[in-house]
Amino acid sequence: MDSSAPRPGNTVSALFTWIVFFAALALLLIFPFDQLGLPRAISTVQRYLLGALGQLLPYVGVAGFGILVGMSEITSAFSDYPREALGTQWGKYLIGLNVGAAVIALVAARVYAPEMDMLLLTLTVGAGFPTLIRTKFTLAKKFGGGEDLSVNVGWLYEQFQQLCKKQIDLELMTFRRTLVDGLLQRYPSVKELYDTALYVINARATLTKDEETARLEDLKKTIDQKVPPELARLNLGLMILELGGVSYVESLIQVRQNVVPGSTAAAGGAELTPETVVKKLCELPLSELTQRALAALASPEDQQRVAGLAEPVPGIPEVTRRASIAQFAVDHLGVEAAQKLAEGKPLDTPHM
Repeated sequence: MDSSAPRPGNTVSALFTWIVFFAALALLLIFPFDQLGLPRAISTVQRYLLGALGQLLPYVGVAGFGILVGMSEITSAFSDYPREALGTQWGKYLIGLNVGAAVIALVAARVYAPEMDMLLLTLTVGAGFPTLIRTKFTLAKKFGGGEDLSVNVGWLYEQFQQLCKKQIDLELMTFRRTLVDGLLQRYPSVKELYDTALYVINARATLTKDEETARLEDLKKTIDQKVPPELARLNLGLMILELGGVSYVESLIQVRQNVVPGSTAAAGGAELTPETVVKKLCELPLSELTQRALAALASPEDQQRVAGLAEPVPGIPEVTRRASIAQFAVDHLGVEAAQKLAEGKPLDTPHM
């Protein structure tokens, strides 16, 4: 299997291309050709393009509103994979529907209100139409229960929206499975996947304390002895993908060559990465690992943190505490210093 999973689309590159195109077009339209003594035909074409752009600008504006609305719907529904979801075929369909509906609404509004200020009309349609097509109007409330008399303007849109979201999810399922399969090949054992998932949870800076505790509890349930090993591996792979993100998993799948020159690992031909050092430190007994970390970290705040991680907590196994201390040491000491710590070698200077 290929080590890198293909993405469902390259929306970022396409967006950059369009930005460059419109920037070049704007420069062409505002450049003072008439002051350079060039043929009058060039200035005439420029004035014609400016006039056409003035007529098209309102439609471009409402189309921009439609793009933003469609993108917000997709990214809110697929917050773990926003870039990939936007690049799917059905994601583009949903955005296209919002753009097309907004432009048609502006055309209709212009026909029925030709005297209205164009800027006000553009803002009204751009901001109000997405709300209108998603609204259910209740005409009358029935007494004593029963169904109200209402007009659901957004019913058709809701059906198409649900269809798009389902198809996007199905397309992303193949993408996720490709990444997870690559991750399982890279880390074939449950212990390796568990250590990697634990690292991801501890490394995430945006997780609150409650969220971190909940994730650790989920992680503990995943490796329960009642769970079949193959299912545990799949669940751990999905957890790493959801918490670490696509780019992080792709970096794990790839065979990295970032061996530190002159290190013990480099001399032995093995990789020296944060993950390998964390695993090496986790092989130490908890008491010895704690003592080494306390000796290497000179900052009282860091020492207090290590001592707190070593304290027994109900429901948190010892392997989790060892992994937390190991990850903390790697983050604060660096890979080379943490490797020396794992080998019992003295550090040049304590970390401040």
